[in-house]
Amino acid sequence: MPADDLEVLSSDLRASARVEGNGEVAWHVDDAPEVLRQLADANRVVLGLDIRDDDHAGRFFESALSAYNGENPIDARNAALHALRRGDVPGDWVLITW
Repeated sequence: MPADDLEVLSSDLRASARVEGNGEVAWHVDDAPEVLRQLADANRVVLGLDIRDDDHAGRFFESALSAYNGENPIDARNAALHALRRGDVPGDWVLITW
């Protein structure tokens, strides 16, 4: 998701976004469910979630959490929310791609 497509989200979620140098955007895992809801409300299809964080040694890691290949924004939101509810998300930041 490019940072220039954030206007579909509330100002609070835009302010809490962590914009990477390459234009990718991540949110804290606690904010991710609301981001997913607002994206579905804006008719955006969430294609995937990746967890990004630093490990105990301070090294950056990224781990795929979910992927969606359909076209329905509600189904995409539900799949992503289900992935977040599995518990033990292995990091604090979620890259949401739509």
